[in-house]
Amino acid sequence: MRIAFVIDSLDGLGGGVATARRFVAALRQRHDVTLVTTGPAGAGRVTVPGFELPLHAMRAQQFAFGWPVRATLERVLAAVDVVHLQFPFLLSFAALRIARRRGLPVVASFNVQPENLLHGLGIRAPWLNRFAYRLWTRAFYERADLVLCPTAFAEELLREHGLRKPVAIVSNGAPPGWGRATPRQPPAPDAPVHVLSVGRFAREKRHDVILEAVARSRHRARLRLAFAGAGPLDREIRAHAARLGLPLDIEYASPERLRALYEEATVFVHASEVELEGMAVVEALVMGLPLLLADAPANASARYAPGPDFLFRSGDPAALAARLDALLDDPEAYAAASAFCVKLAPQFDFATCVRQLERAYARVVEQAAAAEAAPVKGDRPDVPPRLAAE
Repeated sequence: MRIAFVIDSLDGLGGGVATARRFVAALRQRHDVTLVTTGPAGAGRVTVPGFELPLHAMRAQQFAFGWPVRATLERVLAAVDVVHLQFPFLLSFAALRIARRRGLPVVASFNVQPENLLHGLGIRAPWLNRFAYRLWTRAFYERADLVLCPTAFAEELLREHGLRKPVAIVSNGAPPGWGRATPRQPPAPDAPVHVLSVGRFAREKRHDVILEAVARSRHRARLRLAFAGAGPLDREIRAHAARLGLPLDIEYASPERLRALYEEATVFVHASEVELEGMAVVEALVMGLPLLLADAPANASARYAPGPDFLFRSGDPAALAARLDALLDDPEAYAAASAFCVKLAPQFDFATCVRQLERAYARVVEQAAAAEAAPVKGDRPDVPPRLAAE
């Protein structure tokens, strides 16, 4: 299959970018994938000019928007079977128009929420969120043949804002080769406890809640806190930890180092208010780490909690501290939480997710071929339904 994979930035940070790199690498083992993106050109990679908004949050994420060059898009889309659009930004809107005109099947991914952009700008306006959802739904996702959602939660969001098109749920999956066969054992009463959080250093991730909760914990003296990630709030997070007198291991981790951090961790904490799936939560889950998750309405990863005792009130450090202390005080609950994650892990097997994505492509390609082969109305007399069935 010949696939055009359109993504503004493939070299930056963030879950939607990281998962795109993994999927493209896997798809290229069996398919012809042409990337349309910004950055350096290369084999199978056609580039367009990039531009950044003059915002610290965007620069810290190393994310560039792609400027749609019509001639480039026309050339690439003239030789493909299906078009995959990763983000609902200018580059994908232009590719969508050309694909529609050419009659090409289009798959559009729902990988970014308006809240991701607005919270990073310090804007908390529910009406603006709703407006953005409606705009993206009507002008972008409704014009695709199939929408890819990482979770049922993501599909529900788009349905609430008017989506009628078919949806395929395809998880971003865990990194290839990751997973744990057996549950973790509870830490000894006097052993150090390694608390890990992974994610962009951005406002919606609420690292401040985790810092304050660790400072309030009855187990504070034996807690070892680590944040893995990068983003615009790096300095702010370090300063906050220093004010609280908390030693903090904070770093941007390579894939190898990140896996080591998951192995070393005792518990994984995710305070994010906005997640369509939560790739870091998936990674922690397949590594058998007990999870403590915020119960924010826009946080899909809250559905991975083994029960209400592993959810805490979003934005509430005292609630998180109470959950953390309760978990460390109850070895049986700790073991059960780890066992729950190990049991859930197989559904995030990356090879399975790739096959699901391939089936989504095949589905729209077959539908497009059937539509092209169908007779034009008026080519033959209408056949009554009963005779057609006979």
